[in-house]
Amino acid sequence: PAAPGKAKVKTKVSKEPMRWADDGGEADVPAFRAPSAAGNAFDVRMQDEPDGVLAAQKIVGCIKERGVCVCQANAPKQLIEAAFYEASELWEDGAFSQPLRVHDDRSMLEAQLWAQALRDEEKVVWIRGGDSQSLKGMNALKLLAKNMSEFASGLGHNLQQEMKVEFDRISHAMLSCYTGDRQYVLHMDNAHGSDDCSGMPDNGMRLTCTYYLNTDWDLDLGCQGGLDVFLTDPSAAPASVSGARRAPRLQVAPQCDTLVMFPSERMAHQVISTEGKEQKWFALTVWGLDGGAMQQMSKKLLAMRRQPQKEDSDDDD
Repeated sequence: PAAPGKAKVKTKVSKEPMRWADDGGEADVPAFRAPSAAGNAFDVRMQDEPDGVLAAQKIVGCIKERGVCVCQANAPKQLIEAAFYEASELWEDGAFSQPLRVHDDRSMLEAQLWAQALRDEEKVVWIRGGDSQSLKGMNALKLLAKNMSEFASGLGHNLQQEMKVEFDRISHAMLSCYTGDRQYVLHMDNAHGSDDCSGMPDNGMRLTCTYYLNTDWDLDLGCQGGLDVFLTDPSAAPASVSGARRAPRLQVAPQCDTLVMFPSERMAHQVISTEGKEQKWFALTVWGLDGGAMQQMSKKLLAMRRQPQKEDSDDDD
């Protein structure tokens, strides 16, 4: 698709601080952990981590234990404010559009596969390093996207060693906006390992990283536009949607400078429902991708495309 890119990973850690789906509505399981009056409860605060290597170990340890890590990324306040302003300008200018473009049979099949991760994304902006006219001057968003890519890359070695989560490239960053009266769907970004999606090709997503830009968030606004992550066993995909929905959930508000990371193949999650068009909640997401799996995905998509044609031919005989 014209969406998640294929930038190769630089597997170096800085020492500087730093679906399947279910339409069952909101979860009714009490939150394992929810934001307090002070905002999100962070597992790691990068301003308190002088050594990037040790911070990466701590983040991966948290993901291994619980399946998700909530991190305060310690981006400069002026950078976040500028990125939030740029995102708002893009929204007002109508720059957001459908996440995937379908122009032939192959892209249609690919869109169906990527839809696991993108089903709630009605309109997005892909943040690329090129000279796209719609992103001209959006330097804060581009810098945050670059920083997210490098941050995710720096977790690769430890994730491979500790959890056998492997990726060799990072997607383009996707800018999302959650607004309006909407319910969102419980899903996994890459559901090929679940019983509910047996036969679904592996779309290559391995690590999901979402970063919130919302400088106007406060507790009175609740967690709408944030994220519920369902805390099933992080060593494998849950067997079913209902099983994941019964698990404890970790609730994350869309508070600015919050970075949420979890394995794309193993953790079910759901955007928290939004109300009204006045508030707009912006998030940037990148995925760690397995290039080999993506190549295999293309072959399986072609096979899926040929199968109905073969069946039609057999019926004619």
